[in-house]
Amino acid sequence: MHEPSPDGTRQLKRAEENNAAFRKAGTPGGGGYATARAMAAFYQMLLGAGTLNGVRLFSPRTIQYVIRNFTGDRVDGYMGMPMHRGLGPHLRGTTDTIRGLGSLASPRTFGHGGVGSSYCWGDPDSGVSFAYLTNGRLPDPWHSERLDVISNLVHTSI
Repeated sequence: MHEPSPDGTRQLKRAEENNAAFRKAGTPGGGGYATARAMAAFYQMLLGAGTLNGVRLFSPRTIQYVIRNFTGDRVDGYMGMPMHRGLGPHLRGTTDTIRGLGSLASPRTFGHGGVGSSYCWGDPDSGVSFAYLTNGRLPDPWHSERLDVISNLVHTSI
């Protein structure tokens, strides 16, 4: 993982996260490691009500519970905007601002991002799952703006 230096002139390697011991230890609320293909497949499984390639991994009821909006339009204290949080992913909802899912997404689109580096989502209306992964960490507002543009490009092409 890399991120801009404080003065913005170069990229710095995040040494505390770039080692096997850190990845093995895990991080509550984050620290997931996968390929873009695996994440897109995971979101296809969520869109498939718990089934992927004919194999049931979770019950439809479990998936419905996980992607349900538990917070409504309440403003998330960390993000400063409504995040429509489920149990893990958040939903697009109908508010003007949302992080990473794009302004063109269906209100039922759900997903989750990595710390300034990635975003993955599933759109129940189109059946499309999407994964964007990078090892370049950007702080907000750049990360959110980057992902909104990328997600809107994907939604436009559907």
